[in-house]
Amino acid sequence: MTPADMSEDGEPALSAGGAARAGDADGLGDGETTTGRLLMAARIRVGRTIEDIASETRVPMRHLRAIEADEHEALPALPYSQGFVRSFAAAVGLNGDALATRFRAETKKQPHMPRAATIQPLDERRLPGRAVLIGSLAALVVLVGGLSAWSAGVFDAPVPDAPLVSAAAPAQALRVTPPPPEVPVDTVDAAGAAAPEAGEMVLTATEDVWVRVYDPASALVPISRVMRAGERFAVPAEPSGLMLWTGKAGALEVRVGEALLPPLGGRSQTLRDIRLTPEALRAQAAAAAGAGAASGVTSSGGAVEPVREDLGV
Repeated sequence: MTPADMSEDGEPALSAGGAARAGDADGLGDGETTTGRLLMAARIRVGRTIEDIASETRVPMRHLRAIEADEHEALPALPYSQGFVRSFAAAVGLNGDALATRFRAETKKQPHMPRAATIQPLDERRLPGRAVLIGSLAALVVLVGGLSAWSAGVFDAPVPDAPLVSAAAPAQALRVTPPPPEVPVDTVDAAGAAAPEAGEMVLTATEDVWVRVYDPASALVPISRVMRAGERFAVPAEPSGLMLWTGKAGALEVRVGEALLPPLGGRSQTLRDIRLTPEALRAQAAAAAGAGAASGVTSSGGAVEPVREDLGV
């Protein structure tokens, strides 16, 4: 060892370029001194503990002890282990890059080598046959066609046409039966009290029609579906606040007791929130009849020709 390798107090120098000289200070040859023994000797010489190095470098103490003991199998992957050695060396005044290179030469750890993905050819036996593909395609076409037809209303029940009115003679006038007179909603007897309404309310579908009867107060829904032609529904007496919602007012025949009321509206008219009481139903029927007479349209939807008097021409 030359005088240049000595420090001021006569001890071996542990500078950033003196990793080999630190090995000589241990009395071992350069080829026999391991990285861990070099770092341990340097740490003891500078008077630092493992806890001091761990606090400064943020390297776990178990890894620092494994480096000093040359227990490489207890260390993480090679890139992390080299980084720990480099930080350890810098903390004790040694050349970190040189000792990291030396550690890599000593250790049996190998750098991670990514494997090339192996792609296996497809097994034709696992592919669906031609018959399966053709059948699936045909089923898909039928499904799409059925959905398109359903959305276009192909499967809906046909709506009967309005009756045709034939003119027998120019001089013969077409008479239209006027709607029945509107029944007063509040009928008062001689004693001044409201006259009670008698009779059961029955809804009869003259064609397929969607009907919903509900009570807003109690959320009770006695019916909410499509009534088929000829089907009847007797309105319950309780609760008293039931209401009617339908998409074809003219397709419902309404009876109160034995009395048949005029249609509640046009054939395709939507009615909602109609109270199911005799008074409210009579008022709605009268209003619908009055509106139909004012517009010149019968309850069945046919246009009414004006009355012509026989002038004898």
